[in-house]
Amino acid sequence: MNDHELASWRRRAAALVVDAIVLGLVIAAALLASGMPVDELRERLEDGETLFVVLLFLVPEGIYYTALVGSRSQTFGKMALGIKVVDAESRSPIGYARAFRRWLSTAAMRALFTVPSVVDHLWPLRDPRRQALHDKFARSVVVRT
Repeated sequence: MNDHELASWRRRAAALVVDAIVLGLVIAAALLASGMPVDELRERLEDGETLFVVLLFLVPEGIYYTALVGSRSQTFGKMALGIKVVDAESRSPIGYARAFRRWLSTAAMRALFTVPSVVDHLWPLRDPRRQALHDKFARSVVVRT
């Protein structure tokens, strides 16, 4: 495989699942270590305490994606599936600022409800460069390693 072969949608989707599992385990471990009772956690989530939800889910997710894609061009899911994020033209790493912008655009679409997020993740199926909307925003593509 060369660095210019675009990653398939299936590999991207599988990497997303692996990343969700990794993040879920990290967040669950942090919650267990905090000693917060399950009932209190459930109540705070059901009440929609915005700051709590942001700190619990978005901050760790943003750090995870930005740090790994910014430094290695890959999250653990992408490493496991043999794919990486690179500049759409030069195929070089995108760095921290664009990695953050790429993650932030995905998080923003999720915050706008499910439909934009689903459209974003299905977009590569019809795109000639297999880019999701968040890839277009960050001027990136996902390629095989």
